[in-house]
Amino acid sequence: MGLAILPIARKRHSVERESSAFGRFATAAALLVAQAVSAHAAPDGAVEGSTAGKGTIDIELNRLEQNGEACRMTFVTHNGFSTDLKSSGFEMVIFDGKGLVKLMTVFDFGALPVGKTVVRRFDLPDTGCESVSRILVNGAARCAG
Repeated sequence: MGLAILPIARKRHSVERESSAFGRFATAAALLVAQAVSAHAAPDGAVEGSTAGKGTIDIELNRLEQNGEACRMTFVTHNGFSTDLKSSGFEMVIFDGKGLVKLMTVFDFGALPVGKTVVRRFDLPDTGCESVSRILVNGAARCAG
């Protein structure tokens, strides 16, 4: 199993800021893009570590907003494999303002149809968005098709 992390890029369109904390986060990491590639789950001989759109799963952190006591993370995901994924889950590492690991967890992205872009939301209970400084896709915990 391999994982290629692309450098953080600036967002092409404006991001709605829900709070000054989100504004600070958006400045530090306007766009999280990861291409998770699994040689074991990659159909049709996709090459491990490929950064082309085909044979990858793209994950973009699209929005970060406070939802009551939880920090809501909204991701836009695209399946670039040549087959549907029946299940997928990615280990994410959340860092605090000091750069220390705050949380390691697996987000269940579920089924990802081939060539389709989907939106997934995850709430981190008892977490203020202002305390999140960085998010890392640590690896593909599950990727089956």
